[in-house]
Amino acid sequence: MANSVETRYPFLDENVIALAARMHPRWKLRPLLKDKYLLRQAALRRLPRDVAWRPKNMFRAPTAETFLVNPPDFVRDLLSAESLKRTGYFDVAAVERDRALVARGEGDKLGAFDSLGLGGVVATQLWHHLYLGGDLCELPNLDYAPKAVAPARQPRAVAGGAAAP
Repeated sequence: MANSVETRYPFLDENVIALAARMHPRWKLRPLLKDKYLLRQAALRRLPRDVAWRPKNMFRAPTAETFLVNPPDFVRDLLSAESLKRTGYFDVAAVERDRALVARGEGDKLGAFDSLGLGGVVATQLWHHLYLGGDLCELPNLDYAPKAVAPARQPRAVAGGAAAP
């Protein structure tokens, strides 16, 4: 997992962890090709068998063709030389070269690593625009600064020592 993002939030639930800790290992450790045995059994309640028991597949982020063939204006703006220079994160000439290959329909010459890398460039530029006020595209700038919160009302005292709402 050194090179990918893994998120398995349901398995971070304390009750799920406690249940798994109480289970006998025979329910958790099965012969080859029986990975996730209990999870797959539970999935059978809601999914067809061929879905619940299909082999694991690698997840891949979308390739550059997904968003660079006829891109929306904001993607063009994020990858413009001006925006790339403004953030300073990427080699402007290399991004432009790779973007142009995809735009011409020659993304297959790019290779999977560089194609996925262009997705990272778009994501980073968008992140910069949204969170660092980059003014890189026509999407609105969002203000994520904490807002002042009015102090909570204190209950007022009434006769007899009880508090009134």
